[in-house]
Amino acid sequence: MKKQVDIESLKPHERLRVMDLVSEAGIDVSDWANFKGGIARAASNPKYCYEWSYEDDDKKLIVLNLWHENIEVSDGAIIQKLNLRKTLENALSPPQSRRALKMDFSLQRAARLNWPIRVIICDGPSRDAKATKSSADKRLLDEESWHIQHYDQKTGNCILVRGKASEPYIDQFDINALPEGSASKKESTTSVYERSSQVRSYVLSRSKGSCEWCGEEGFKTPTGSTYLETHHIQPLSEKGSDTVDNVIALCPNHHREAHFGDNRDNLKQAMRKRVIMLNKALQATPKSGAPEF
Repeated sequence: MKKQVDIESLKPHERLRVMDLVSEAGIDVSDWANFKGGIARAASNPKYCYEWSYEDDDKKLIVLNLWHENIEVSDGAIIQKLNLRKTLENALSPPQSRRALKMDFSLQRAARLNWPIRVIICDGPSRDAKATKSSADKRLLDEESWHIQHYDQKTGNCILVRGKASEPYIDQFDINALPEGSASKKESTTSVYERSSQVRSYVLSRSKGSCEWCGEEGFKTPTGSTYLETHHIQPLSEKGSDTVDNVIALCPNHHREAHFGDNRDNLKQAMRKRVIMLNKALQATPKSGAPEF
């Protein structure tokens, strides 16, 4: 019963303009006014108002128009299955063909670059399969972002899922559980926290999901992410740097040992050498090394 309510809560009940929703999603719509109708009729600019997809290269954002009637639930997730190549094959007009092709390219781009997707959900009377265009009576901009779970390059089959894609690797900060003796006393500006996030992300990717000390694979979380703990070898409280040369990904057991074990001083020296070795191993060329965050 709950699944049905979740889908019904996404059904639009207002006749909102596409231009306004695209703007609300974060895409610049100033060019919509550049036609004979001017700013007063910008929302009806045929260059934009009938499109199925919109992109913003600077913001790395894609906005799609999807029909509410095609939304379904699969394994507890709200999804929509698409195949714009089949739509292209069955297109009844050149504009429809162009829109289908453009939307397929947007899906491929989102899948390849992992761009977030905002969705305008459309609803209206039952559509005639022979009609060359469909008119949505009501629309809403979903407050949640969507992501591509699967895109088949050979067939064009695509599965869109409501919600953000789960990260392949997470640490203790991603689940808001700060370990003792780590960065809980760190006082900084927002930019420093952003830099710290980049360092953690790099180190977790470097680990490929396994403890960089013992090699044990991290455990899986309910979202499917692999959990490890990032550790500052020289503590931040002792003027340790917040860089990839001072952070190592550890299993929880070795993270505790690095803080409280009787051999923690020896571990500190050994882990520092291990990280230097790991970063050197990732160098693509003699001139390229780990990023400096």
